[in-house]
Amino acid sequence: MALATVICSPLLLVAQTPARPDPRRSSRSLDLAINHVGISIGNSPRLTGLRLNWRDENVVRINGINVTLWTPGSSPRGEVNGLSLGLLAPSAGSLNGIVVGGGGIRVDRRLTGVGVGGFAVVSHGTIAGITLGGLAVTADSSISGITAGTVAVMSRGMLSGLSVAAGSVIAAGGARGITLAGLAAVIQQRLTGMTFGGLAVVTEGAVIGVTASGLGIAARGDMTGLGVSGLATFSSGRMRGVHVGGLAVIAETGISGVTAGGVAVVSSGDVGGITVGGGAVMARGNIIGVTVGGLGVVADGDVRWVALSAGTLTSTTDARGLLVGGYRVRAPRLTGIATSVIQTRAIQLRGIAVGGYNDFREQRGLSIGLYNDARRLHGVQLGLVNRARNNAPGFRWLPIVNAHF
Repeated sequence: MALATVICSPLLLVAQTPARPDPRRSSRSLDLAINHVGISIGNSPRLTGLRLNWRDENVVRINGINVTLWTPGSSPRGEVNGLSLGLLAPSAGSLNGIVVGGGGIRVDRRLTGVGVGGFAVVSHGTIAGITLGGLAVTADSSISGITAGTVAVMSRGMLSGLSVAAGSVIAAGGARGITLAGLAAVIQQRLTGMTFGGLAVVTEGAVIGVTASGLGIAARGDMTGLGVSGLATFSSGRMRGVHVGGLAVIAETGISGVTAGGVAVVSSGDVGGITVGGGAVMARGNIIGVTVGGLGVVADGDVRWVALSAGTLTSTTDARGLLVGGYRVRAPRLTGIATSVIQTRAIQLRGIAVGGYNDFREQRGLSIGLYNDARRLHGVQLGLVNRARNNAPGFRWLPIVNAHF
């Protein structure tokens, strides 16, 4: 929480650990009360009713309305329930109810209810309810409810509910709910819900839900749901759902769903679903579904169903379905319909191939092009020049049409 100390420098007198109080001086008060019920002026440790004090210290339990003016002393186990008002900063072990501090609020264990701090709200324990900090809201444990800070909302535990900061939202224990950050949302564990970061959303765990960022989204785990970023969307795990990156979408394990990258979609695993890459779609595994790559669709595994590219379409194993490559379609085995302006090449073709130059070791089906070449033809060739190397010598080279059955 070093950032909180910098942000809340006007509250250094509030947030610092006070000196050990003198019990003989700290509990003096003028009480109009019976059995601690009534009105107290001064530092009464127990009261139910109205309490007015210069400086709170050694508080045990206050129920009702508590008004304090100066920087607080130590009340690590004290509890105030009801309405707490402080010119500088209300403080106790636990503050429950409505708490307002002109400078800020500091609690040692728990803040519950509605808390408003002029500069900051600082808890060494948990925060729950509606909490507003002029600059920041920070907690050494979890924060839940509706939380807002101009510069930052920071939690060393879980952050849940609605969290809003013009600067950053930071949680060491994960976040769940709606998280809105003008600059960045940084979550060290699982992120669940709806999250927006003006510049970035970064998490060291999985992401589930709707995530958006002006520049980038980065997750060290899986990403499931909707993810949209201006530049890049990255996951070290698997992506499932709808993911968009202005430049690129990158996943280290695999991608499934609807995916679009302005320049590229890249995966170290499989790519499945509807995938569009302005420049290319590349996978070290299979590409399955409807795939469009502006300059290339490239897979170290199979390419299946529908694949379209103005450049090259390449598979290192099987390519099946409707396959269109403006420059080239190439795979060891082609099954279905393959078409290219320049070249269609495979070890084995089963189906229909249309291209300027069709080259196959084994062709079973129909090839249409300017020049068709098959080492073993079991089908028909239509083109300007047709070569079937397994035909009889006089029929190996034929114009217009060639065949072997």
